[in-house]
Amino acid sequence: MNNALTLNELANEIKKQKSTLILCHKNPDPDTLGSAFALKHILLHLGMNAEVACCDLAQRKFDFITGGAKLEYTGKKYERYIAVDVASPAQLGELEFLAPSVDITIDHHAMNTRFSSYYESFRASCAENIYLLAEELGILDTLPINFYECLYAGMSADTGGFRFSNVTPDTMSLASLVIARGIDHAEINRIIFDAKSLEEIRAQKLTYEKMEMYEDGAISIIVFTNEMKNVNNITDADIGDIVNSVRGIEGVLIALALKQSSKDEAKFSLSSRANADIDVSKACAILGGGGHKRAAGATITASSPNEARDIVIEQFTKLLREYKAGNKNG
Repeated sequence: MNNALTLNELANEIKKQKSTLILCHKNPDPDTLGSAFALKHILLHLGMNAEVACCDLAQRKFDFITGGAKLEYTGKKYERYIAVDVASPAQLGELEFLAPSVDITIDHHAMNTRFSSYYESFRASCAENIYLLAEELGILDTLPINFYECLYAGMSADTGGFRFSNVTPDTMSLASLVIARGIDHAEINRIIFDAKSLEEIRAQKLTYEKMEMYEDGAISIIVFTNEMKNVNNITDADIGDIVNSVRGIEGVLIALALKQSSKDEAKFSLSSRANADIDVSKACAILGGGGHKRAAGATITASSPNEARDIVIEQFTKLLREYKAGNKNG
């Protein structure tokens, strides 16, 4: 049986001397990366061997978190496996086969499937839970400044620079404690939100040219096929955050991005965002995924990009119409 862990129980588990592999979710963002590498700092400080793995490469601009690590899973055996910011085995992508080996999940998603023993605190970011873990362990004053840079990156990214509705007073309180450690929070925000490679700019341009609109412009979607990526010399890392480009269009209530897998052309990674009080995680759950109310994802299996798009549009059109009907009746 999968057991819920209190913060104290989690801390006691973490203190056990075991070699550890920390797993991130696919298409790694600063929260899963920041949480993973902050946890690695904790384990190293406690005298353990720890590594981080992900099925996908991290964007180069996040080297300040990863130190340039490739995050490859080498097949090496570890005594303990911990997943951070991972709501379900499917979010592990090609490393999903490791899900049965996961001993502990540390997460902040309300829709976590609890596929291992787990610690949950439904905060704005998983990074906040790693801060609380270090505090419970009593080692906050002994960790390097990069630990705090990693935490701030996760907090800021998952809140849109503290602009999203998931921000709470606790979020701001913990962020202020992290900033007080002397990090360059302005530079971290610049890297996350403003710094873009030429390839990312090319991907953004292509997004605006190829995106499609539905429901009188309330739904926007971009489908990135392998052909589009290859012709334009764009990698999966270059389109990791592309859903926010279509999200920024005026009048859009639901923004969607579908990315065809470079390794399995029948698989499409879906990212969804809401600009209104719409629970996109409901549609993603129907499609086999999940996440937050206003930010969720799933993996779609389809014979073609058009079929994948049609599957996704069908579910999100239903969701949008339910939302509009509810507002009308209200």
